[in-house]
Amino acid sequence: MSAFPVTAQPRLTESESPREQAEPEQATAAVEEAEPALVAHACLTPTPGQPLSVYVDVDETLLRHYGTRQIPIPAVIKQVKALYKQGAALYCWSSLGADYARQCAEVCGVAQCFVAFLPKPQLIVDDQQPKAWRRILHVHPSQCSSQTTVAEYREALKKPRQI
Repeated sequence: MSAFPVTAQPRLTESESPREQAEPEQATAAVEEAEPALVAHACLTPTPGQPLSVYVDVDETLLRHYGTRQIPIPAVIKQVKALYKQGAALYCWSSLGADYARQCAEVCGVAQCFVAFLPKPQLIVDDQQPKAWRRILHVHPSQCSSQTTVAEYREALKKPRQI
């Protein structure tokens, strides 16, 4: 099973234009007939009770590199543990792949805090640039020493931001 839900979309035939699409209820019915396993995810929307999704990088975030040595960054490790205890859904990712991310989290003693280990994306298919995403924060590893809580991050996500 994928770590990311798949959202079903009605398929257009070559002769159909967007204006000729069925009403939403009819489109959903068509999807339910064609792909019942995907429909469960089609209507999910984020809710206030949903865990805060946190993606944590490995190199120079969880671990600092000095020559051939990998040194865990204590403030980030402490932040990961604190967010985990507060119910955040943490994902560890690396441009070197999921296995590498898992190995590094194990070295840092926080592998149990993560829901999944992922490669960093190389291609994003989305109607928006990541910088335009409404509900996203970027936290530099040096900012982890402030030990911001899940509640504080949620509050920050509510504030309007400049794009």
